[in-house]
Amino acid sequence: MRGAVFPLLCLAVMGCAAKMHPIGASRPEVLRDVEGYAIASCLASQSDPYLKDQGDAWASVIIQRMKGDIDVLDDVLDQVKSESAKGEMAVIRDETGPGKDKVLSILYCAEIIDGSSVRAAIQKAVAVLNSAYEQ
Repeated sequence: MRGAVFPLLCLAVMGCAAKMHPIGASRPEVLRDVEGYAIASCLASQSDPYLKDQGDAWASVIIQRMKGDIDVLDDVLDQVKSESAKGEMAVIRDETGPGKDKVLSILYCAEIIDGSSVRAAIQKAVAVLNSAYEQ
């Protein structure tokens, strides 16, 4: 039994390692744009006017430069909104105001792309847009 587990473990580890990007390697443009759109959409939905403006502007730039059908991004936007509605915003204690909390909207939006539903929507959009980016 023990001898059978080790080869399976090696295959599992090797399979994961093969999917990793080397440090310093750039992401494919299509992935950069779709992930960027998800993060920008999250920022655009924040209550802070500056973050809202920056997110909206970032999303606009992505839409203007992207290749392929922009409607593919609808599901990404829906999943970002759904994830944001859960209200699981990152919060820390505010060092300047005892007993107060500081909301970390930028951290939250940067990490929203790792949520399972958002990641699935991103992968689906990338698969659809990939051929347009390869031309």
